[in-house]
Amino acid sequence: MCKPNLAKLFNSLFLLFPVLWSLPAAAQNDGWILKHEKDAVKVYYRKTSGIYELKLATSMKVRLSGVVQLFDEVGKYPAWGYKISEARLLKRVSPTEMYYYSKIDFPWPMADRDVVLHTVLEQDAKNHAVVSLSTSEPDYLPEVKDVIRVRTVNSKWTLIPGPGGWLYMEYYLYSDPGGNLPDWAINMALDMGPRETVKRMRKILQEPYYQNTKLAHIREKE
Repeated sequence: MCKPNLAKLFNSLFLLFPVLWSLPAAAQNDGWILKHEKDAVKVYYRKTSGIYELKLATSMKVRLSGVVQLFDEVGKYPAWGYKISEARLLKRVSPTEMYYYSKIDFPWPMADRDVVLHTVLEQDAKNHAVVSLSTSEPDYLPEVKDVIRVRTVNSKWTLIPGPGGWLYMEYYLYSDPGGNLPDWAINMALDMGPRETVKRMRKILQEPYYQNTKLAHIREKE
């Protein structure tokens, strides 16, 4: 029997935990520990259980509406989300609320994972910051044969507009991919994938379509 490619295994785990991990470099008062900064992305972890909470922070020059539009285009997630093999909208409740399905390609002999997420978007009336909260709804759809349903996901995107058209972006995630993966493997699986996804996301958001997008339900900072 062929042995699984551990490098591919670790990289594939990224999707549910899109940040990097290694020994701590610096600590923060709120418990977050800075892993490192590379390619204008800061990556942190916080140990509150066997599987770490993760946080990624970066900045991009793009409109709030451009990022929100990108998040709304569920069917296009495979174009920029590392190892996403399938994504589809299940229900659009409103312009700021939806349910969607996503499938993640894991290397053989591991089973692929899938997840159903409920996403709610809010915007602060004063500083125009946008927060997108996503939580798992594992029983929203019947489970798929030979695919492991991820039952625990809590994530939050925070988008804060700044001067000169710059946008501060912070991503928080706590998730358990399920199956028989040990915590140490999960915690070490977060390196290439996050950087690749941020790189793809940054490239896509530079396209004129996203740079010039205007959404009626999003207020831009003047």
